[in-house]
Amino acid sequence: MRFGRGFGARARRAAVTTAMMALVATAGCGGGDDDGGGGIQPEPCSITNVTTGTQASWLVGVDGPVNLRWDRTGTAEAVKIELLKAGSVVHDVVPSTDNDGFFLWLPSTGGQPDGSDFGLRVTALGEAGCSGERNGLTMRDVSGCELAWNVVEIADVIAGQTLNLSWTSTATTGTVDIELWQDDLGSEPQLVGVVVAGTDDDGAYTWEPIDSFHFGSNDWFVLRLADPIVPDCEVWTETFRMTDTVVCSCAVSGFPVGGTFAPGSTMSLFIEQENGSGLVDLRLVAGALPVTNGTIATNVPVGQYHDWVVTDYGFAGGERTRFRIRATDSADGYCVGQSDVFTIPR
Repeated sequence: MRFGRGFGARARRAAVTTAMMALVATAGCGGGDDDGGGGIQPEPCSITNVTTGTQASWLVGVDGPVNLRWDRTGTAEAVKIELLKAGSVVHDVVPSTDNDGFFLWLPSTGGQPDGSDFGLRVTALGEAGCSGERNGLTMRDVSGCELAWNVVEIADVIAGQTLNLSWTSTATTGTVDIELWQDDLGSEPQLVGVVVAGTDDDGAYTWEPIDSFHFGSNDWFVLRLADPIVPDCEVWTETFRMTDTVVCSCAVSGFPVGGTFAPGSTMSLFIEQENGSGLVDLRLVAGALPVTNGTIATNVPVGQYHDWVVTDYGFAGGERTRFRIRATDSADGYCVGQSDVFTIPR
């Protein structure tokens, strides 16, 4: 009987110990974070710091995708993204995407008028009231940019006179460029000169005076009207004839054609010009490209010699390079001439 009583006491103590351990396991740890239900309670849902980075203005149809980002807490696995206009939802950007804090957004006005009152709202799916916004975004839709000349055919024009140009436009960025090109129908069109850059897109411009930019008289001139930002938003006139008999020209001579001139030697350059300002800027050219930092002199008087101490200005284009000297009228960047070829050895 003593053995039985002792064994029963030990069994009761073991049972009490087991029950206490089970109670501790059920209660868990971590203080009051578990509300008595066991485990750690997850953070509440939040969507914050919705951002498009430093950019807040876009041309729809020109600008590419934007990195939309946000910070989040909670267990929501997906979000929806909506476009706002003056604080109201006007378009579903995406009905569901991963709640990973990132979405590649292609800017769109959602069919709304252009403005600076657009915004984006990111909302966690299945979590009422869990959303964040980015407002104050500006968008202008130029995806339908079109231009059209009002003039069907330009009559023969004379340099120095006036030509009134007019056009119609849709969805431009607000400014246009007008350029003079030469197109002889047998080669690629060649830019002759810029009539005006960035003028208001108000449908009218007076070209005064008409100028061939020293290209001279030609039967194959055309005018190009283009939005300077929107690709391929352009229109051309039919070809027309321009007569220009007052053409500026520059020339540089004074040395043997094809000669070789060592660095440090002196070249006596003779500068000539017709119908110009009387002053030219001189620059070293390798092939067709100006040499970096290769300005020889500015405001050089024409009709006399200019001594130049030969240098290639650090040009690294080859062992023996064909150089020229380009003369440009100091007051007219379209009045240009070049010397014959020479070599600067290394």
